[in-house]
Amino acid sequence: MYGKKQWRGREVEGRYSDIMTFFVRELVNNKLEVESYKDYPHYYFTIEYMKQIQFNGQYLSIIRHILDTTNCAVTIEAVKDTLKNIPVDLVNRCHIIYRIQDDAVQILKDTDTLSIDAGWYRVHQITKCNMMEINPDNYKFDEEL
Repeated sequence: MYGKKQWRGREVEGRYSDIMTFFVRELVNNKLEVESYKDYPHYYFTIEYMKQIQFNGQYLSIIRHILDTTNCAVTIEAVKDTLKNIPVDLVNRCHIIYRIQDDAVQILKDTDTLSIDAGWYRVHQITKCNMMEINPDNYKFDEEL
């Protein structure tokens, strides 16, 4: 939800799709607006939130507290510039959605292949038809707090 600091709804992206999720873009009064971290099975920290972890230790400690005190799943968003700043323990313990901006993907047919070159002979590929496709309509059930 654009313009909101925190909201809830069913996840529509990644491996935790269809799970009730608490989404966090910013802290409100240095905390999450939940009575108990166990209120939601999944927490999703947006790229805006993750950009703050290197400047504000409270942002990092909240994620670690959820991981240490609950069995909740945690997803964090990353882009090339933020991925290298995520501490190793979070890389190992969180589900990461790595975002790559490229509007040329819209031109490809469903049977075409996306290839990500990660170095010398390190290539990851997937056909477009095997990827989740999410559009604005998927977010219509998100709720303000």
